[in-house]
Amino acid sequence: MPTNSRSRGTETGRGRSTSAGLSTELLTRLVETLRAGVGVDPTLAPLVCAGIQGQPGPLVEVRHALGRWAARTGLPAATAADLVLSSYEALANAADHAYPSGEGPVDLVAARTTDGRVLVTVTDHGQWRPPPHDPGFRGRGLMMIKALSQRAEVTQGPRGTTVLMEWELPAGRPRPE
Repeated sequence: MPTNSRSRGTETGRGRSTSAGLSTELLTRLVETLRAGVGVDPTLAPLVCAGIQGQPGPLVEVRHALGRWAARTGLPAATAADLVLSSYEALANAADHAYPSGEGPVDLVAARTTDGRVLVTVTDHGQWRPPPHDPGFRGRGLMMIKALSQRAEVTQGPRGTTVLMEWELPAGRPRPE
């Protein structure tokens, strides 16, 4: 079960403990996407789930952990539900598309920022397969992710693919100092 990075020094991805160093690396990558002078909100520990195996059991566990975490962000309930659904879709896409020869690890990092945003990244370490010419009933995951988030970016590279999703907190929510 994934754990909150502030409550323990390690996170698990379905029975596979990861080092605190990997958690720090994943969080550092997320922070690098932030605007200058913006950091991770120290009043809510980020959720870091590293090495998740792309199978239904572990993905469901992460979805539940993300739902509990999202409920504490200050997002309205409907927006928190959008965050969980779009993040789960990104996890499922990574598990399905990044590893054509079988399963591989996927990482999820979620954090609230000091400028009033909630960010989630889902990163695989495989090679993205090009979409088929006729996806049939499939192929709508990225459209759904983009529709449910206020901003979504997909970055592909030699070390895998990262989906960054973003939501703004409602105006009037107290911001951390």
